[in-house]
Amino acid sequence: MLVTLLKTEKETTQVVQKFAECCPENKRLIIFLNGELGAGKTFFARAFIKSLGYPGLVKSPTYTLMETYEVAHFWVYHLDLYRLQSANEIFDIGLCDEFDHTGIWLIEWPERALGFLPKPDIVCQIDIIGTHRQIQFFAKNHEGAQILHLFNQCLNNNEH
Repeated sequence: MLVTLLKTEKETTQVVQKFAECCPENKRLIIFLNGELGAGKTFFARAFIKSLGYPGLVKSPTYTLMETYEVAHFWVYHLDLYRLQSANEIFDIGLCDEFDHTGIWLIEWPERALGFLPKPDIVCQIDIIGTHRQIQFFAKNHEGAQILHLFNQCLNNNEH
């Protein structure tokens, strides 16, 4: 587990950028974004996608369910499952078939469809603490642990 307390949007953007730089482009990476409404999950996803060099507008997928972004030579998939009426909707719209695609998957509100989602590599828990945000990163497998180890080194190197 890695915990970071962030005081400003600029700090958040910088931390998310460092995290994005540690994520592999040539594999399927599943990242769950957890937190209450307004905690900053969509801000995290936007900062992540923009930090990878996406030049356009990064839209919230609240109403479309999923937005895709081609960045360099790979894809980032951003899902927001907040408006799901039932977990079966993931299956009904054929999204289950998409999860095999190589790329980075950022999934907001994953608890609304856990039975139909692949297991995450990393879970990011975003919490509001007063006027700050706290992000906790949890590795859920070996791949996730390697990424968080690299991310921790990146954060520590920039402190000196």
